[in-house]
Amino acid sequence: MSGHQAGGRSILPLANRIVWLGGTAAGAVLLVLCAVVAQTAAPAKSTQARTSSPGAAPRRPAHAPRTSGPPVQPAQATPLEHMVRDVILRERSAIARRAFGGHAPAAPRVLLFRSDPARSWAFGSSILPPPEGVEAPPDASLFIAHHQGTGWRVAVTGSKDFTAFARSAPVTVVPKAERAFLTGYGRKAASRDTGLSFPWAPGRSWTMRPTRSTELVAFTGEDGRVLAAGPGHLYRLCSRAPGRGMLLLIHPNGFSSTYSQMSALTRVKDGSAVRRGDYLGTTGNEESCTGRHVGGAAAVVFGLLSGGRSVPLNSLCVGGWTLGVPASGAIRAERKGTRIEAGDPLPNIGAGAALGPAIPRPSQSATARPSVPVF
Repeated sequence: MSGHQAGGRSILPLANRIVWLGGTAAGAVLLVLCAVVAQTAAPAKSTQARTSSPGAAPRRPAHAPRTSGPPVQPAQATPLEHMVRDVILRERSAIARRAFGGHAPAAPRVLLFRSDPARSWAFGSSILPPPEGVEAPPDASLFIAHHQGTGWRVAVTGSKDFTAFARSAPVTVVPKAERAFLTGYGRKAASRDTGLSFPWAPGRSWTMRPTRSTELVAFTGEDGRVLAAGPGHLYRLCSRAPGRGMLLLIHPNGFSSTYSQMSALTRVKDGSAVRRGDYLGTTGNEESCTGRHVGGAAAVVFGLLSGGRSVPLNSLCVGGWTLGVPASGAIRAERKGTRIEAGDPLPNIGAGAALGPAIPRPSQSATARPSVPVF
């Protein structure tokens, strides 16, 4: 056994001295010796600890499986979130109730996108989900908040304050590239031609599936890649969970498009500019805002807004076709005398007018096809 430590200092002389000591004195010297040895080993450990950031947890290899831990408790709502929810309920509940067939909406869900360094401005999104059993798109809105002396003042989609705040908020909250889109977000579209493509690659064919809402239609197709129907700015709704959530794309012509029931969502930041055909996600089988499973083939649920409110899809032109999404009866798409029904291959011709007449609403006695739940 060597009488030297790794650091090179000998402890042999000190050990020899112990031989001449006895009883309590020898025990005391041995304790001192142990302390010396322990201190010589300590620098290596402290050096290793300094390689990680202060307070950081041990790093887990990228390939290592995640271990289950205690359940994560939801963060307590901030005063701003409380204020946003109160304003949303006050200003959007009546709109949502009409869209939900007279049923009261569920509690608002708020997402904060960004705030300024002084924390006096904030920007985010909120939805009013339909109550369970009501098939309708959530009432989606954006908000801009400004802290003025005694508290927060919150402006939501469609209000004059929202337009004013969009113009006056600092660029850290509303970047210049988004101002024109946000100030015009409450403006209603002037045409039934949306100028939008279908949310998949032009020239390819997907199939339509009905929902229980005149404001939504489900699409399913070969590669499952969901693409932006037109240029605009993209925002998330209802969830920050990886791969889950509803997307809102604000276009420059008064229309906005929504995409839900997707997985593997794009990772672009909220407010980012996207081009027609940019990747948004893949078709899925989970409701975006609840996580509930949806049966059938994986799909994307597509909807449109005008003036910041969901609009019926019936007679709107999308993807080169005039859509027929009546309150009852079969859904379909028509173009120049060609009629495509649910389940038939529907080619995406691209943006532009369908060049066909508006599709009249069928009689209420028509038999509705089976529908799939969405939200």
